[in-house]
Amino acid sequence: MKKIKQKINDIRLQNKLVIIYVVTGLIPLIVLFVFAYCQMRNILMDRDLKSIKGAIEQSVTTVDGQIEVYDNLSNYITFNDTLSGVLSYDYKSTYEMYNQIVTTFDPMLSSLKYFHNDINRVTIYVDKAIKHDTTIASIEEIKDRPFYNSAAESTKIQWFVDEDSRTLVSARKMSTLDQLGILGIMYIDVDYDSMMSSFTGGLEQNCGMVVLDADGKVICSSDTFENNNTRYRLNSKKLLSLIDGAEWDNNTCGNTEGYSVVKKESPVTGWTVYVYEPRKLVLRSANSMITMIVVAFVVAVAGAAAASIFTTGFITRRINKLKNSMAKVENGDFDAVINTQDKDEIGDLIHSFNSMTTQIKNLITQVYEGRISQKESEMRALRAQINPHFLYNSLSLINWKAIEYEQEDISEITLALSNYYRTSLNKGKNILSFEQELSNMQSYLKIQQIMHDNSFDVVINVSEEVMPCESLNLILQPLVENAIDHGIDLLTDRKGVITVEARMQTDEEGKKLVCVTVSDNGVGMDRETAQNFLTVQSKGYGARNVNDRIRLYYGESYHLEVQSIPDEGTTITIKFPAKPYNTKN
Repeated sequence: MKKIKQKINDIRLQNKLVIIYVVTGLIPLIVLFVFAYCQMRNILMDRDLKSIKGAIEQSVTTVDGQIEVYDNLSNYITFNDTLSGVLSYDYKSTYEMYNQIVTTFDPMLSSLKYFHNDINRVTIYVDKAIKHDTTIASIEEIKDRPFYNSAAESTKIQWFVDEDSRTLVSARKMSTLDQLGILGIMYIDVDYDSMMSSFTGGLEQNCGMVVLDADGKVICSSDTFENNNTRYRLNSKKLLSLIDGAEWDNNTCGNTEGYSVVKKESPVTGWTVYVYEPRKLVLRSANSMITMIVVAFVVAVAGAAAASIFTTGFITRRINKLKNSMAKVENGDFDAVINTQDKDEIGDLIHSFNSMTTQIKNLITQVYEGRISQKESEMRALRAQINPHFLYNSLSLINWKAIEYEQEDISEITLALSNYYRTSLNKGKNILSFEQELSNMQSYLKIQQIMHDNSFDVVINVSEEVMPCESLNLILQPLVENAIDHGIDLLTDRKGVITVEARMQTDEEGKKLVCVTVSDNGVGMDRETAQNFLTVQSKGYGARNVNDRIRLYYGESYHLEVQSIPDEGTTITIKFPAKPYNTKN
């Protein structure tokens, strides 16, 4: 025993854990997976049956509701004294009878078809009646029909369904005419396919259905078997032979020669719906579960073996991590923190080490951040000395020097540049008057004309009523800049012209808008380039930036519109609400 015990003790810890994991984990896994398969199989069958039951109940409820609607319509017509009076009245002339039928009788019957699209025909058959459209006919026309004898003997509503001819009709004797000694039959023809679609439409995949009337006659049958599964299809005779004498549990018949059958009887029509499903097709989906279970079992065994192997190295790995981290700290790396949630002796040692390195790092950080804060304060003080006034004063000095030396061009461009930056900066505000925005654009164009030796002309046509309106800052300058760079500068055969127009408009809702157009007679753009001009696919971003700012500030309905013709020029239109500019903004 001592030798055996010693041999066991001599086995490496890693091998011991592998043996323990496999022996203690293999048997429970097998039992667990077999149990899981059986449970999943039962759940799968119950789920399918519940799904079928729910679909059948919904279909029967829908059909019953439709039938009750048509029954109410039949009662309304059958017991309507006005209609009976029209049919039984002794008219002095054919014209008088026709007038009553057209003005009173037809509208009431036609309204039924108007409000119920599934009704194909509503007809009252009366003895010795004059045929009129599809609403009145002689009873002689239906004496050879299957429903005539039954309908002529009873005032109760009776439904007659024929699957072969795909007909669904309601027929009954009109009691109000019967009391007057006149035989009249109320006839309603309902679309068979539309009514039965409530049954066939909700049928599950790989299922079949048969609907029987109160007399056991098949009135509808359908199935959803496809490809190789058509061999599971049952005709009505075979299905009825399967369920003959079967025991039903909550309207469900179990394994009847390999089929599960669910039935539902309608309390309104007396029809019975049977839905069958081959159990093999249901359980076929369980094959994938078997494969999954086998794979899971193999993975679990492999995982158990791997876990036992890595567990033995867990302790030494943590010690090696601690040793390597200490070496990093010695080299000045104080971020060498070991993340662990362990609370054993090695875990306590790691937590103490992390706490020590964190404290050292904090002390170093405090000294370093103090120096950084001091440098930032010095930089803020330096930046505070630089402000727009210095720029304006410098430009003003240049202007006076230019005047002193009679350099009008330098004075003109200096004033334009000063005005441009003063309006552009706008004291950090995003809103200004349209007049100020226009002045900013004019200053920019003046500088550009001087730089281009007046190689292009500028035409400005702005209505006075838009001048005091509110405008976003820097929405015109990027557009004229784009017109110069991508339109005017590329011309070789004519002098460039930039036209800026602004006027007041009224939209469809009566709101006033400021409409601004920036046009050039440059080289233009092709259709694809124009379409992508305001998107991220465009090479430039000035016009796109203006478009995004307008949409962001005024709403998605306001944006730039681009029209361009190659070799003729480009026109960009801006529209935004006309609001008075508040000088306090």
